Amino acid sequence: MTTVSIGVFPVLGPCWFSDTWMSPRAGGRRHEGVDIIARTGQPLYAVVDGTITRQFFDRPGSLGGNALRLTAADGTYFHYAHLSTFAEGIGLDSKVVAGQVIGYVGNTGSSSAPHLHFEYHPGGGPAVNPFPIVKAVDGCRSTTPPTTAAPTTTVALGESTPPTPPAA
Repeated sequence: MTTVSIGVFPVLGPCWFSDTWMSPRAGGRRHEGVDIIARTGQPLYAVVDGTITRQFFDRPGSLGGNALRLTAADGTYFHYAHLSTFAEGIGLDSKVVAGQVIGYVGNTGSSSAPHLHFEYHPGGGPAVNPFPIVKAVDGCRSTTPPTTAAPTTTVALGESTPPTPPAA
């Protein structure tokens, strides 16, 4: 069992989302995140304290458009995609705290509506369904910015791959 703790919902409401984990996408791909639908320009927040370890810029043919990777101290990272723009002062190697604005909802890359594509990669490994995390902290009804001292919500998630049976 994997657990994840986040202190802040990644989008300022109003917004909405549903579980689209592994839904088919163009080119035979599968959806490896949760899409949080919101208006262009709504603030996006760091869900944990960490460092921006990747920054992507929108270009022709880009899937995620403007995007960021927020990495926690244990190597777990959260991928934010389709941003309209990055927050002032946010770039590669920026240190951020949970609740800090890191960007704004957009429609860049391969996107048909303004939203945040949000992924969760425990320990820096393969993506795990982030829906349970997002649902547990659901901030879509809140239009009040979070404080940086928000309480942490911990969610137990199922294994992303079946456990190996013990040797006989």
